[in-house]
Amino acid sequence: MHKVFTFLLFILLTFTTQSQYNQNAPWIQNKQGEAKSSEQTIQTLTNSFNAYFKDKDWQAKGSGFKPFKRWENHWKHYTIKGGYIAPPSMLWNAWEQKNSIVQKLSEKGEWQSIGPYTTNTKSGQGRVNTFIVDPNNANTFYVGAPSGGIWKSTDAGQNWIPLSDHLPQIGVSGIAIDPNNSNTIYITTGDDDANDSYSIGVMKSTDGGTTWEKTGLVFTNSFTSANEIYIHPDNSNILWVATSNGVYKTINAGANWTKKQYGNFGDLKLKPGDPNTVYAVTSNKFYLSTNGGDNFTEITSNLPTTSSRLVIDVTPANPSYVYLLSAKSDYSFQGLYKSVNSGNTFIKTAESDDIFTSKQAWFDMALTISPTNANVVYTGVLDIWKSTDGGNNFVQINHWWNHDEPSYTHADIHF
Repeated sequence: MHKVFTFLLFILLTFTTQSQYNQNAPWIQNKQGEAKSSEQTIQTLTNSFNAYFKDKDWQAKGSGFKPFKRWENHWKHYTIKGGYIAPPSMLWNAWEQKNSIVQKLSEKGEWQSIGPYTTNTKSGQGRVNTFIVDPNNANTFYVGAPSGGIWKSTDAGQNWIPLSDHLPQIGVSGIAIDPNNSNTIYITTGDDDANDSYSIGVMKSTDGGTTWEKTGLVFTNSFTSANEIYIHPDNSNILWVATSNGVYKTINAGANWTKKQYGNFGDLKLKPGDPNTVYAVTSNKFYLSTNGGDNFTEITSNLPTTSSRLVIDVTPANPSYVYLLSAKSDYSFQGLYKSVNSGNTFIKTAESDDIFTSKQAWFDMALTISPTNANVVYTGVLDIWKSTDGGNNFVQINHWWNHDEPSYTHADIHF
């Protein structure tokens, strides 16, 4: 057994690769040249980080100091020769070779958790990237965590089981369930907000998440992240996924994927009732497709000319509505923009107060619209804010520091 693990370690130590980091982080955005290079060591990124914080208050809430330090501490254990982070392809190879070892270990005896266990505290015990309800069973939930994998509940959230303990990585940022067959599930792997885990591409299950297999979209030698993924409501063979390398589409249930639009895409949505209309955003551009994502057009009407991050949402309450939330170049609140004609033109809503109350939108930023009332809007960065008049006025509905509030949520809203 020792010889086998030594061999796997030798494989890891004989490659070099590109490093992995969050391209939206301010110490990357503000660092020209060196930090933009495709080949980065952990030390180089740490130097960029230290230079950025040289004249800043690292203790300020939302500064980004703690997320980076968590990232640095995690990935320093995955470095190879030269200080680079081991690539996803190396992870795949090691995982495929160790499957038989894991099976043999499992056959020798059962493992039992001895803690630590969940407590009654509301302060939070881990970050969540995405959540979805089975469209065919309202009691079945799935949750994706940035470094905790995918979890499933069949009793409306009372109990949960992990589904990805034996995957080659355990980050999940997007989940799609086939509306025509709940046993078919797709996940986008990795952590799209802080790169706390690799993205190795899109994976697929045909047995409700019990087992998983690769699709044709596999990331190997680059630090690509992936997030939103959607299935055509009437044709289960068609899917779209947004990645930092572009928008991809498959027409054969994931066997093959085609890049339809180049760019670093952080969000993607389908128009309710009309999957031929697809919306997608990079950090500073909004794109519209009216032919099922085969071609995209950039829309600029009344949208900000500069932005550091954009997120979008739609609602079946009014399928023609599209909301777009924008952060300024310093990651503070820039504005909420609304389209009433399926993304062809936008207007800026009247809200001008700082509903972000921080400058950490590079790390967490969320938007959702009520499915029954197109004027009810929720946003989240540090806390959650709500509008009932189409985004013109927001009220804060919780405070991250007050655990006693009935509406309390942990700070940092990712979804």
